[in-house]
Amino acid sequence: MARLLRAAIFAFVIFLGSGFTLGPKEALYPAQYQPQIASLVATYLTYYHYERYDLNDTISQRVLDNYLSSLDPNKMFFLQADIDEFQTYKYRLDDDLKANPARLDAAFHIFNRYKRRVGERVDVIQSLLKKKPNFDRDDFYFFDREDMPYAKTKTELDELWRLRLKEEMVRFKLREKPEKEYLELLEKRYSRLRKTLSEYEPPDVLERYLSALAESFDPHSSYLKPATKDNFDIQMGHSVEGIGATLTRDGEYTVVVEVVKGGPAHKSGKVHPNDKIIAVAQGDDRAEDVVDLRLDKVVKKIRGKKGTKVRLTVIPADAADQSETLEVSIIRDKVEITAADARAEIHEIPSPEDENFRVGVIEIPSFYMDSAAKFKGSPDFKSTTRDVRKLLKRLESKDMDALVIDLRQNGGGSLDEAIRLTGLFIEDGPVVQIKDFRDKVRVENDPDARQVYKGPLVVLTSVFSASASEIFSSAIQDYERGIVVGGTSTHGKGTVQNIIGLQSSLTRMTRQRFDDDLAGALKLTTNKFYRISGGSTQFKGVTPDIALPSPYDGMDVKEEDLEHALPWDEIQPAPYESYGMVQDSLAFLKTNSAKRVEGDTEFRWLREDREEREARQKRNRVSLSFAKRVKEKEEQEAKLERRKEERKLRVAEIKVESLDPEEATETETDDSDEARVVIPDFILEEAVRIARDFVYFKSTRVAGVAGKKDSL
Repeated sequence: MARLLRAAIFAFVIFLGSGFTLGPKEALYPAQYQPQIASLVATYLTYYHYERYDLNDTISQRVLDNYLSSLDPNKMFFLQADIDEFQTYKYRLDDDLKANPARLDAAFHIFNRYKRRVGERVDVIQSLLKKKPNFDRDDFYFFDREDMPYAKTKTELDELWRLRLKEEMVRFKLREKPEKEYLELLEKRYSRLRKTLSEYEPPDVLERYLSALAESFDPHSSYLKPATKDNFDIQMGHSVEGIGATLTRDGEYTVVVEVVKGGPAHKSGKVHPNDKIIAVAQGDDRAEDVVDLRLDKVVKKIRGKKGTKVRLTVIPADAADQSETLEVSIIRDKVEITAADARAEIHEIPSPEDENFRVGVIEIPSFYMDSAAKFKGSPDFKSTTRDVRKLLKRLESKDMDALVIDLRQNGGGSLDEAIRLTGLFIEDGPVVQIKDFRDKVRVENDPDARQVYKGPLVVLTSVFSASASEIFSSAIQDYERGIVVGGTSTHGKGTVQNIIGLQSSLTRMTRQRFDDDLAGALKLTTNKFYRISGGSTQFKGVTPDIALPSPYDGMDVKEEDLEHALPWDEIQPAPYESYGMVQDSLAFLKTNSAKRVEGDTEFRWLREDREEREARQKRNRVSLSFAKRVKEKEEQEAKLERRKEERKLRVAEIKVESLDPEEATETETDDSDEARVVIPDFILEEAVRIARDFVYFKSTRVAGVAGKKDSL
């Protein structure tokens, strides 16, 4: 009792001494039915999460830590006194969540304190921006404060922000941006931070808090408010019913960034990039002003069912002044989102026999499937496997000798698509084993006995290849159907998440009828992936047959670096037969690749850059002396200039032919002057060379000329 009394007195003193309080209009409180939504999320987590943790003091502490970290990850807003006060919730949040209905006062109290601290900081920042820094003074800014203590006083926090702002100004000065311009930009940037928080609503707070709860079970479980759930569905399906335009927020305006080719907005001929949308009307209804409205709310008004009309009032990008407006009437339609679709190229590379090998490359950025269209019985629903099947047919019509599947940026997606895609490269058999929270194991098999592509195969991975990518690459590796090439390992996300819509459960719980979705959804880890050879892909990932240096070596970006990641384990293997296409050639391929990598300038620079990055991370600080930073910049520019000159001497051994040249993206370059030099995708090039070697080894083996295989 005495401890509770001291805590109450302490909280009262903190409140009186804050000097900046949120009035009733500024503070946020739980909305109607949010306690019930929190109860549902807590119940689903404890009953259906893979690990089936109890809501106890350990989880309570994790929730608090996760929530504080999500709000203030670099410890630049809260004071140590705030954190000390919040420790009264350390072993209470589990009890709050088990209450019927759940109690959310702690979550909103912490958020309101955060909102208040941000307001205080913005006031201080605006004051600091009026003071001219001493750029000759050799201050230091520590850019990663995650493991550092919170500031004890506002004066200490003021000093941290003085250094942060000075560091931002130094970077602007290094880019030769005028002082007046960068001061205005910084003032707008931090004013926008306060404005963004002022636009937060109870669902935004609930999403943060319940995600902190879900992530205390594992890093891939989370709560999705209704708007987030809608965006997730669109991302997975690669389609949306709307007008086909990408929007952003610029000050008080919603601005068109891009118009999707072939979409309704594009067909109207009246919507263009940089147009400002100031009002939206549904059908023939009166237009609603959307200036200063949150972007997600504007998007919700513009999206709608196929065949319905929306009217936009826009200020055209080329308007003489802001008073010039145009009303555009658009009939909504289904818009295919193709930016993350599978795409293909042919890479032509010479061989030791003075003949050219043609290696197909298919990049698959994600495993997507329009499940809603499939469920409705649409015969042409969007799917990774369908797209890849078509690309394979086109590549083989161009006399492809070998194939590289590029999964380096593929973070996963549809499990069904990963299984079906694997089926394009094997005849039949198991693809993945899945264990649920009841410890029941099921084996998922290739649903199609037809093998679409039988030739030499290389799968290119990176630390960002995760989940469904790891299912595909591990199956190809276990079957010895192809060679896996990449960094030291893939990401290591070997868990399955299911999306559980909560609205129907809320309806049953409250016995109320709702016109809109208020409850959102829970993304919940319910299963774990296992290779057909028995080991999990979780935590350890997939180790490649041939490891290549990676730009991400040494970075903390793997599953094993995430808080509360589930552990690795193994189960019994599934019965399968190997294709035996790899082991006999692996030593030959490794030797040739290692020789090339050792002598390749780009890989040498990669190693140098990693050493420099690790040294910077170890120092964890940057000088704020402008003279020192100019010298560092000059040294860096001189290094890049030397590299550019060396790249000019590089002989283009591989010719690239896009299957859709009109849709090819611009190649990255290292400068913007007249002598632009392409930065090669040297990791993909090495994968193509390994594919070439693979074909060469097999062909010479068949021909019985093993003596010619010592080196390429």
